[in-house]
Amino acid sequence: MSPEKIVEQQVAAYNARDVIAFAACHHPEVELYSLGEKLPFAVGRAQLKTRYEEIFDQSPKLHTEIVQRMVMGNTVIDKEIITGRIGIEKQHYIAIYEIRDGLIARVHFLTSK
Repeated sequence: MSPEKIVEQQVAAYNARDVIAFAACHHPEVELYSLGEKLPFAVGRAQLKTRYEEIFDQSPKLHTEIVQRMVMGNTVIDKEIITGRIGIEKQHYIAIYEIRDGLIARVHFLTSK
């Protein structure tokens, strides 16, 4: 699967709040970072699943809109607007996805405060 396709599949699972399909888009050893941080805030599918399961359960109107996408090799960069997350009306994100073996292996997030 192409890098763009796996990211698109992950976005669809996110918008459906389907944690099983969402986790399946990620490499078993996935690492999630806040941009500029040296240590990941989640490592592995199990941590990713636990973290997003809570978000999905608490935010029944959660939705992300991709407003811009760039693809270069195995890297996909999305500019997103996330709405419906509990406690946050609207948030802008940049997500940098690194793809390995057809799955999302590393993600760096930059968010508006």
